[in-house]
Amino acid sequence: MGLRERKKLATRFALEREALLLVTERGLDDVTVDDIAAAAGVSTRTFFNYFSSKDDALVGSGPPRPTEDAQRIFVAGGPTGDLLDDLKALVISPMLDFDRAEIARAFEQVRLRKRLVQREPRFAHRIMAAFAAVEENVTDTVAARMGDDPDDIRPQVIASLAITAMRFATRRLHSREGADHDREDVRAVFDQVFDALRATFETTRPEL
Repeated sequence: MGLRERKKLATRFALEREALLLVTERGLDDVTVDDIAAAAGVSTRTFFNYFSSKDDALVGSGPPRPTEDAQRIFVAGGPTGDLLDDLKALVISPMLDFDRAEIARAFEQVRLRKRLVQREPRFAHRIMAAFAAVEENVTDTVAARMGDDPDDIRPQVIASLAITAMRFATRRLHSREGADHDREDVRAVFDQVFDALRATFETTRPEL
């Protein structure tokens, strides 16, 4: 990402963070858009450049979607030609665009949204819907590579497996409280998860 994109991402993170902190502290009905904007150090107008409501700020955009470059490379059969390795490269691609501070903010959002759901259970289905939207995006990408229709079983199963692996890897990283993750930490955990999948599905035919 360029400097402008990083600044926009930092503003989005700040608005989401302050919304989550304020609502988990005060409750949904006692927090306004003006409160969130002031806590983030921006104007209310700037808030509406990113979100249409405080509910949207609380839910956020969900897990990061694969980058456009990663999608293009995957559809073309890359980067390695091995489907499992290429799925890993696809779902990890947005995290590898983040610097250390952005990775830390992303994991903080995970913790804060867990607290939000505990206080305001009504948001659980919207947060799950955000994950479903990312899975749909991956399904479309897998279908394009394989020449399938996105409604076919094969791309849906493959995408579901990839998203489940991504969520598990994220939980593994998130569980290391206080850890200061960088891109190599993220890559190492994703490698472990996808290596475990490969070892599980690869079978050796016994000799007769």
